[in-house]
Amino acid sequence: MTRAIVERKRRSIRCIVSCLLALLLTAGTVARAQTCTFSIPNPDFGNVDVLAAGPVDLTTQATISCTGASTPYIHACVSLGSRGMTGPGGVKLNYDMYIDAARTRPWGSLWDSTANNVLTAEIPMSGGAGSTSVPVYVRIFDGQTDLPVGAYSQGFLGAGYTGFNVVGYTSAPTACTTGSGPQTPPSFTTRATVIAGCSVSASNIDFGQMGVIGQAVNATGVLTLTCTKSATVTIALDAGVSVGAKVASRAMTRMGGTELLQYQLYRDAARTQRWGDGSQGTSTLSLTGAGAAQTATVYGSVPAQNMPPPGTYNDTITVTVTF
Repeated sequence: MTRAIVERKRRSIRCIVSCLLALLLTAGTVARAQTCTFSIPNPDFGNVDVLAAGPVDLTTQATISCTGASTPYIHACVSLGSRGMTGPGGVKLNYDMYIDAARTRPWGSLWDSTANNVLTAEIPMSGGAGSTSVPVYVRIFDGQTDLPVGAYSQGFLGAGYTGFNVVGYTSAPTACTTGSGPQTPPSFTTRATVIAGCSVSASNIDFGQMGVIGQAVNATGVLTLTCTKSATVTIALDAGVSVGAKVASRAMTRMGGTELLQYQLYRDAARTQRWGDGSQGTSTLSLTGAGAAQTATVYGSVPAQNMPPPGTYNDTITVTVTF
């Protein structure tokens, strides 16, 4: 009798263990933890010349992936906060990110008035998993010529109005809300490097008409430069195109002939600092870019000399701007 009771207890214990295992297995197949991730390569514009005309654009691809879904589709909504890359001294580079190729719909947020421009995606699920890619369009605005040279960046780390929400559906997408299926917010960094650049134009130096050259004849010209703010700029003048000319002894050539008229170019009004390429006792001119037009006067002088044959004399000088 005692032995029969023990056997029944053992059978009861086996039944309890078996039932627990069945319940655990059932729970594992029904309860799924839905998880979605958002990833995007760091948008990097590389080197940017803010003096160039027009905006600077790039396009990248964001990827949204989900696992553990119990619905056939997932509607994903990705929100993004305000934009502005920070550079030297806290200066801001203005840019934006868009959800359309025409760049008319800035990427918005569920937490502010731009919710209708939230980045969305429909993700079909297979076995509870799925992913899709969504293009993102980025633009640096033109007209920012006052930005200094340097590195600019902005990190999106889920702060402010940045967020990621998802909601599952069967036949028609359900609108995302700030409280629906919150996921880990986007995390990426936008970057750009403003590089030095310059544009230059020059006015001619016209010495006018002269007869006997018994004393120096002076005239001036103007170089106009627009260079990136804070860029270190060096301006050099070459020897010109006349045969045998040098930066230390320039000459104009008579049109239709070979006769020469000696002259020189200077950096100062007193005409003591010969402006050249830094060789033969000449010097160059240095300045710091301002992001706006700057001028430099070129002081010319034709020294007293034996009068060459009458005619029109000229020379062409190449201006080299190094930055």
